[in-house]
Amino acid sequence: MSPTTLAVLVPLAAAVVVATVPRSEPGVVRGLGLLACLIELAVIATLVLGWDPEGAAVQARVVQPWLASFGVAWSLGLDGTLLAPLVLVGAVVPLAMLLGQRPRPGEPSPVIGMLVVQAAWVAVLLARDLVVLATSWEIATVTLVVLLGERGDGKLGVPGRTAAARRYAAHVLPGAAALVAAVALLGVAHSHASGGSGTWSWDIDAVAQVVLPAKLQTLGFVLVMISVATTLPLLPLQGWLGPLGACGPTPALALLTGVGMPMAVVLVQRVAMPLFPLAAGEWADPLAAIAMLGAGYAALACWAEREPGRMLGHAALLHSSLALLAVLVGTTAGRLALGPILLAQGVGLTLLALVFGWLRRRSVGNLGELAGWAAVAPRSLALAMAGVLILAGLPGTVGSFGQLDLAITLLDGESQLELLHPRTWALLAPALLGLGTLGLLRSLWHAARGRPRPVLRERLSEIDGREQIVGVVLVGLALALSLAVGSLTRTSQAAHQRAVDDFHLARCLAIEAREQPRPRMRAEFVSLCLDPAARIRQVYGLPAPEAR
Repeated sequence: MSPTTLAVLVPLAAAVVVATVPRSEPGVVRGLGLLACLIELAVIATLVLGWDPEGAAVQARVVQPWLASFGVAWSLGLDGTLLAPLVLVGAVVPLAMLLGQRPRPGEPSPVIGMLVVQAAWVAVLLARDLVVLATSWEIATVTLVVLLGERGDGKLGVPGRTAAARRYAAHVLPGAAALVAAVALLGVAHSHASGGSGTWSWDIDAVAQVVLPAKLQTLGFVLVMISVATTLPLLPLQGWLGPLGACGPTPALALLTGVGMPMAVVLVQRVAMPLFPLAAGEWADPLAAIAMLGAGYAALACWAEREPGRMLGHAALLHSSLALLAVLVGTTAGRLALGPILLAQGVGLTLLALVFGWLRRRSVGNLGELAGWAAVAPRSLALAMAGVLILAGLPGTVGSFGQLDLAITLLDGESQLELLHPRTWALLAPALLGLGTLGLLRSLWHAARGRPRPVLRERLSEIDGREQIVGVVLVGLALALSLAVGSLTRTSQAAHQRAVDDFHLARCLAIEAREQPRPRMRAEFVSLCLDPAARIRQVYGLPAPEAR
């Protein structure tokens, strides 16, 4: 069996096995889930290490007819641009599974749901068929909604947790439906462009050969971005992230912030930009402004917020906004910077979810209630500080490479065709990151200093040994990934360059076909795009690189 198929089936098979274990054995359930995740991590490592930079654009490919009459196939393959997100899913999920209070006998275990979510996200990354991708996204979304509605560890109790989970569901489920609508649009467009012969195809590579008219480009792009925006709340108007952080289950919160929100950024890279290139290019700069607006709100909130779970949500929003900016840059260097940024986000936010969840279980709903945290529980404070510094890109950790590369590629805006104000974002992004980081460190520092009151020693014992080990592993992972990220970047560089070249070509072809009344195939316009970059600059009045 191909390792790509195994990467999807191992967690699913484990979820079935774990479901047969009686609820009276929660330790066995968690142990089996962790074992399955370690096997999955080994399969993912095999895929990543087996990637050949000189080989095909899609490797380890598997294609099996699924719904042949509708053109749907079980089609999986490894794209070299997705190595870092694949490592993220494989490394963070088992560590998130070990967080939180020990499950009580008789209660439903979150392990089954976490295994299903892991399998679905791996399928999203490996899918080469749009129906498989959309179906996997739906499964992950619905399962995560269920996980977030389970027994939490905050102060709001069952009614508050249920209301927060319902608010989250009210946003993400319509977003998931919007993704299905975008996929349907692409499938119908391919059928029309190929001559309306009645043969359907949802293969991503085949669909990418279709050039959509301008209106359909905009419609499809908006549908995908609705799905992204509901999973990644760039604007504070949605309001579901804070309440969930205040009362949700720690493992599910770590999964949502550390992996789920980065997966929304990956959806932009996988679907929105390559399949709707005209709209993506025209909306890149406004979306960058929206991302920085969300980052600015989160950075300011990090100074004012004292509730641990809400602080976790603000930190997740801040760093997800920066990751989205890396996608929108549209250059090879920007896309390469995304990998370390996502890895740092997964490790850092899981670490913060660990510590802040422990505080909520000790009924600490306000860091202002703490004084002398360093004297009572110094190890937990050290882990929280480490999580913030990893997110900020502390030199020596994996995030430092992504933050530095993103700043350099934004400052060097000569080859960018998407962002109209790259140097503005180059100054604003690190400023907001620094502002938010200082706000988080300030809150932790004020909670740490001073002499603890006697009641605090009774209320706040040191974090338990299991979570201490998980925290140390997360810190070690941030350091280990910093050593491996150079090799990962070199391995995926050629794949990212191919993706950027193809995006510019697709954008040029879409410019030539934007006045067409119906979808057409690329082959009809290729002769008009011998120099895609020059054509894009000509249409939008952008200066040539040497004129900058």
